Amino acid sequence: MKSKTSSHLKLACAAEALGKVVEDVIPNSLMREVVRTGEPMMLDIMQFGDESFVVMRVPLKDERGRIIGAAGFMLFDRLASLQPLVSRFRQLETELASTRRSLAEERRARYTFSSFVGTAPAVMEVKRQARRAAQADSTVLLLGETGTGKELLARAIHAASARAHGPFVEVDVALAHGGTLFLDEVGDLSPDMQAKLVGVLQAKEIEAGAPATGRKADVRVIAASSVDLRQLVGMGRFRSDLFYRLSVLPIELPALRERIADLEVLCEHILEDIARRTGRPQRELAPTAIAVLSSYGWPGNIRE
Repeated sequence: MKSKTSSHLKLACAAEALGKVVEDVIPNSLMREVVRTGEPMMLDIMQFGDESFVVMRVPLKDERGRIIGAAGFMLFDRLASLQPLVSRFRQLETELASTRRSLAEERRARYTFSSFVGTAPAVMEVKRQARRAAQADSTVLLLGETGTGKELLARAIHAASARAHGPFVEVDVALAHGGTLFLDEVGDLSPDMQAKLVGVLQAKEIEAGAPATGRKADVRVIAASSVDLRQLVGMGRFRSDLFYRLSVLPIELPALRERIADLEVLCEHILEDIARRTGRPQRELAPTAIAVLSSYGWPGNIRE
């Protein structure tokens, strides 16, 4: 029996479509896009000749959550009565996309390499390496004492990369799809977590919910450590295979005592921030104060 949908598709029966390329049956089909992204298209208008229909497209997954295909449904074939609803839905989609772009641009403006304040040779070299890392999509390992600015630099790398419009996630791998996953103090990971992270980096597969629901993740990893990972490897406390997967692009951040020439500009930056937050006139440090601060060891680095 010939269905209404078959008639619209100019098919004698539904079975006639089996084995054919989807675009040969449905011109301008977006089914491949659903399969590629794994994201449903919940409400759309599709043209069949002179007719328009409201359709929905959803990805099909196997028992492990892997994308194996897509299905489309015609929800409504009388478009006129639904036109206001569809128009409002598309307007909301446009506004959401615009908001996401604005948030991404705000992140870009907030976290830049200029936020990593300093002009000492060691700092300029760190910025050079970080800019190079931002242009690649490889795993980055930031090494440096606590308080040297590893998270700030990680965010700047993300903001300058092609993944800037995606999220920057510090903990949850599943929320970082299409973006950057920042793993701080990776040297503190337990042996079990180290083993799981090796799997993530090797297969780009994460566990979403139950272990049997693993799905592919498009994630760029930036890790940071304030301890010597090579030393931990030698002590048997850190997996060597994980170390080599993380240290594709290693960047060592200098301690403040190694860039003491930047102390004055750092102080000025902090005083500007205090004045901006409090609304009070900006104060300045006397040369004697700078001298006293320069003689201090700063074990807490910039954070201190």
